[in-house]
Amino acid sequence: MSLTVIEGLQSEVYVPVTPPPVWTPLRKPLSQCRVAFITAGGIHQKSQTPFNTAGDWSYREIPSGIPTSELMVTHGGFDNSDINKDVNAMFPLDRLRELVDRGVIGSLAPTMFGFMGGGGNVDKFRETTGPEIARRLKEQDVDVVVCTGGCGTCHRSAVIVERACEAAGMSTIIIAALPPIARQQGAPRITAPRVPIGSNAGEPNNVAMQTAILTDTLNAVTEMTHFGQLLPLPYEYRHNV
Repeated sequence: MSLTVIEGLQSEVYVPVTPPPVWTPLRKPLSQCRVAFITAGGIHQKSQTPFNTAGDWSYREIPSGIPTSELMVTHGGFDNSDINKDVNAMFPLDRLRELVDRGVIGSLAPTMFGFMGGGGNVDKFRETTGPEIARRLKEQDVDVVVCTGGCGTCHRSAVIVERACEAAGMSTIIIAALPPIARQQGAPRITAPRVPIGSNAGEPNNVAMQTAILTDTLNAVTEMTHFGQLLPLPYEYRHNV
């Protein structure tokens, strides 16, 4: 029996293609590492120009010493209410500073970055935003980059930037509320707590959960041995609307 093949015929079923592996192993203990956090969840300083929620590939600088009360979210692709209660739910800056104080990690990058990944221009994120953020983090001698994303396209944009950082010689990991998207987009490392989008780093104002998710994620960077590994985390939070 032979199959009939028509040259040039294309399937109507979209088959996503996972990008090739990109991998930078971590070669020093966390206690000696400089860590940066980036997010596609639309976090920025209250004094900065908000993101364009119809699609935006720009980014905003976030000083690592800024009070989290001076941060806010501009994003139209998911429920922002948890971030409005506690920005650490998406951008756990307070928890990172506590880990530095405890000696779990060595230091924080002086400048971190927020961007609005929803509906973003893939080419711009791949050719401009990702390389620029990666270059600026590398200039700060960053060893580890942790990231989050909000909606589905946020996870895509976050992974694009994450991969640029990995290619620049930094070990990266995403805390994913939508792990299948992160994996398909080629995230080098993934942790996946049982949380809704918008609360990737844990329930708002739940310091213990946020600390545990962030600590387990950082430890995963040291323990994962190859591209594409995914670690489910045993922390659950449900957003009751």
